[in-house]
Amino acid sequence: MRDVFTYNGQHTQALYTNLLQTIADCINSTRIKFNKRAGDAFIWNHNINGTYTAKSGYSWLLGNSNSTTTHSPMGSWSWIWKLKIPEKFKFLVWLACHNTVPILSLLNHRHIAQSPTCSRCGDEEETLLHCLRDCTFSKNIWLKLGFTNHVFYSEAIAHGWVKINASGAHSTIFLAGLWWMWRHRNQMCLSHETWSLTQIHFRIQSSAKMIKSTSHTATAPPLDRMVLWNNGNFSCFVLNVDGSCLGTPTRAGYGGIIRNSAGLYLSGFSGYIAATTDILFAELTAFHRGLLLAVESGIEVLVCYSHSLLSTKLVTDHVSNYHAYVVLIQDIKYILSSRNLSIHHCLREGINVLTS
Repeated sequence: MRDVFTYNGQHTQALYTNLLQTIADCINSTRIKFNKRAGDAFIWNHNINGTYTAKSGYSWLLGNSNSTTTHSPMGSWSWIWKLKIPEKFKFLVWLACHNTVPILSLLNHRHIAQSPTCSRCGDEEETLLHCLRDCTFSKNIWLKLGFTNHVFYSEAIAHGWVKINASGAHSTIFLAGLWWMWRHRNQMCLSHETWSLTQIHFRIQSSAKMIKSTSHTATAPPLDRMVLWNNGNFSCFVLNVDGSCLGTPTRAGYGGIIRNSAGLYLSGFSGYIAATTDILFAELTAFHRGLLLAVESGIEVLVCYSHSLLSTKLVTDHVSNYHAYVVLIQDIKYILSSRNLSIHHCLREGINVLTS
């Protein structure tokens, strides 16, 4: 850039100075940090790894949709895929909640079926609730299964009815009944075949029994583990670090202590991180601040322990330039390489898994 700008024929040193100050303010306000060890790269900001995935793209689209349109009354649909039922059952629930089950009212609206009237009872329009609950053929089955409470038949919104009963006390029987109710309707309308009430009841009970037997898995008792502040018994200085996120709104922080090989306290640190809800960032910040404290204290040989397996792998293995925290990770790696410092993963008390 030139030392001065020419504007309307006048030299304006002040304009140039103000421009540089504006650029500096922008960099500070957006917390832009440069590191020559991390190459420039275009990254996908909605994934911590910096790479695009279908899941992160879908989440981004949902976020934009929710900010500009009316929010879905059902909120997140993830509860459907967490149901411990066969995938074909989940798919039917998903179709029901999205009002896309091919019942006659929908097909008639799309000019596929000639009439929206229920082809089984011939009395009313075949809506989703009529098809799966209110039609005489369906209602008799629900009554035989024990669904006699009037509240079960009072819900007027299909997806609300499905969600409430899918998480209720009799959710397994309900979800199995939903599936076989739809199967029976198709048998009657497409194959002109009618199952007896006893047959349908038996199939629903068998499916519910199968679901319960496969969803109950035996859990092994937790193993007792000895947790040591110097897990590898290194005869040098030891740094123990940790990061955390807690509360609503979430508060993130970090901290750590440095001890000698005998366990005597030498130094410690802690801090609060504003405007973040990412536990990984807190763990990496704990690494960075702890190692800087060790360097400032003149320590040449040190081992650092963390219970976060993910952050430990990021600073000890190769990391992609697309990662959201690549600059911070490269700074940590540089500090590690400058002296005889190393980072190790160890179990945290009360944690019996090796993932963070």
